Amino acid sequence: MTLLGLDVNATRVRAVSGTMGDFPCPLPLDPPAIDLPMVISLDKPRPEVGLAGVRLVRQMPHLTFQDFLATLGEPSIPGRNWIARPQLDSLQALGLVFERLQPICSASDGVVLALPGYLSRSQADMVLDLGTQFRFPILGSISAPVAGALAAYAEQAWYGSALVVDIDDHALTLTAVNAVEGQAHFLETRTLAHLGLRVWKERLLNALSDCCVMQSRRDPRASPMAEQALYEQLDGILDACRQGRLVQLALQAANWYQNLVVSPEQPVAYCANLVEHVVLEVEGQLSAPWPDGPPNVILLTAAAGRLPGLVHALRSFLEDWKPPLLHGLRTTSVDDFGEGLFQDGPGGSMTVLVLSADAPGRGAHTVAGYIHRGDLAPGHLDLAVPLPLPQPVDAGPARLHFQGEDYVINESNFSLGRQPGCNLVFDGNVYLSVSPRHCEILFDHRTFMLWDRSREGTLVNDCPVASSVVLRSGDWIRLGPDGPLLRFLGRGPDFSPLLTTA
Repeated sequence: MTLLGLDVNATRVRAVSGTMGDFPCPLPLDPPAIDLPMVISLDKPRPEVGLAGVRLVRQMPHLTFQDFLATLGEPSIPGRNWIARPQLDSLQALGLVFERLQPICSASDGVVLALPGYLSRSQADMVLDLGTQFRFPILGSISAPVAGALAAYAEQAWYGSALVVDIDDHALTLTAVNAVEGQAHFLETRTLAHLGLRVWKERLLNALSDCCVMQSRRDPRASPMAEQALYEQLDGILDACRQGRLVQLALQAANWYQNLVVSPEQPVAYCANLVEHVVLEVEGQLSAPWPDGPPNVILLTAAAGRLPGLVHALRSFLEDWKPPLLHGLRTTSVDDFGEGLFQDGPGGSMTVLVLSADAPGRGAHTVAGYIHRGDLAPGHLDLAVPLPLPQPVDAGPARLHFQGEDYVINESNFSLGRQPGCNLVFDGNVYLSVSPRHCEILFDHRTFMLWDRSREGTLVNDCPVASSVVLRSGDWIRLGPDGPLLRFLGRGPDFSPLLTTA
């Protein structure tokens, strides 16, 4: 029995698929791409959903329709879609998206949608009704931040309360979730439309355009072709900044061509003001009354974790922040090697974790199993859902789990260290014991081998690695005596992933 977790927001649609109880895997919705952009192109007689719209966002914005999910059920804005015949409203636009997804969804035995936290109950019901009209085997829906919190709980249980930070083109949301008596209770969501992803991309586009003007007196914003080229490379800039590496942009207009090299520090500087606003909003949420005291963890969705400088800023803030009226009363008890993972690193007793891109979809997939078994009633779940059981350490693809985020080992030689060229890059200012190229994980004859390349040493399950060691599912890896702690998960020696050959 195949169940589908469908993560839908104002930016894109992402899906995971798998049998009930198994680790679901990503399902390409716009092959070869995993995500389906929530942008509609009106350039042709029949509207097109996906990449065709993305390619027109800056070049011909009047021929695109986007950020429509939040306005479901609201009257159309006069003139917004004057080019479309007939004119589209938000529900019709979502219908075009569902029409595109219909072959994939109808092939499953059940679908649960993860929807943005800013949607109301009535809007969620409209989405479910529309899915039923397109013959989706709809089981229900859940708030995407809550779904992400469920996936995080299955991987590394968090306790008490959690604050989930999510973002899409429409808004940044702060969602409070409380875990008590085996249930995850949704508390509230704060919606910040002025900090949506489109605002961050606009800030980056204008700052990088100003760099071009200073470097060559050419302004990409003066050429629709060049501005569109810059816009389409913004996602690559966000990824490069998160990984701490340089990225080279290629901009082309009708009569000129220019390369622009962007360092990881530049996007952080450009977005510093936005980051400051987010930290202030988070501080306000943490200082507000909570049922069982302030949260133990701040969970960032993958999209929020890509915002330049936000993760570092939140961790720096938590180093000095003290819970109101509870200063000195919170303690941490660590009974075994892995139990203190949430307390490892910056942030003290409260930490910041970045979820994987599939986390909301995996949470929705878990809920689909609950509904299919009869543990939950179908429909939109906006009060409480059961917390999942711990996820088996050998479930899913071979990967490293670090601070809530999964790094899939999809190469035969996977390196860890401070060098920008490593597959997993660590900030040397935070983790002083990490060497430039600290260690490597090699795949050979159905076995994953960890080779230590550092002076400081690498520990596996708290034992120093002399030269190399075979990794097994669930192994803990520490880079240096007091360095970052990771966990090796997935099907290891008995699993042959699709790896590129060296």
